[in-house]
Amino acid sequence: MNKNIIILYEDVLKKVLDEFGISQKDMFYSNEAECVQARMALIVALTDIGLSDKEIAECTKKMRRCSICKIRNRYRDADAPWTVRMCIERIRRKE
Repeated sequence: MNKNIIILYEDVLKKVLDEFGISQKDMFYSNEAECVQARMALIVALTDIGLSDKEIAECTKKMRRCSICKIRNRYRDADAPWTVRMCIERIRRKE
């Protein structure tokens, strides 16, 4: 795994966890609404940066490529919860 990809992943992960106020373990294993939304924000933000489904799966070590693809394909900005849209927008602006 490329070191730059890992650095990007860790940076985005930290921002998402801070934004939603949850732990990494909860984000990947819980089905609470905020955890599901955090996973969605993470996947969409990493995809926006240019990471492939395979790279995201390798970084998370928790999600399968098909899960990542499903989240990415189902995301629609207009339909996404406000918290997800705001988190992704902050990451895009590099806040």
